[in-house]
Amino acid sequence: MALHDHPYISDAFVMNKSEVIKAVEAYLLREGYETEMCNEIDGVDLTATNEYHTLLIAAQGNMSELSGYQNQNEFFLKFVNLLKSHEKNPAKTLVLAHPDTPSYREKANKIKHALDDLDMVRFWIKEDGTIEWE
Repeated sequence: MALHDHPYISDAFVMNKSEVIKAVEAYLLREGYETEMCNEIDGVDLTATNEYHTLLIAAQGNMSELSGYQNQNEFFLKFVNLLKSHEKNPAKTLVLAHPDTPSYREKANKIKHALDDLDMVRFWIKEDGTIEWE
């Protein structure tokens, strides 16, 4: 999509939520995880398990009709909902999955110490679909 004319997105590339989930799922399957879409746990879009870990993954794309302010709130709401799911599943690893764009990096950096203290993993999905863990 040509972004220079898009009124809501200033990022270099766009991915909707389903594209983020698809990239994460493909990556985790290659890494030996079993994945499952999740509708039962608030804030969790995908679960992934292997013999060592269970991941609860909240995904968010940057293709949205929301204004920047609303999108900022959506990011923090995802974070809070994922924390609520942790209360019910404390042995699970929490993962936030987002397109690797400056706007999402900035949002995550604002709460970086909290994310690190909580051992919350960040999956940064690159434009080519590869994933960087943080």
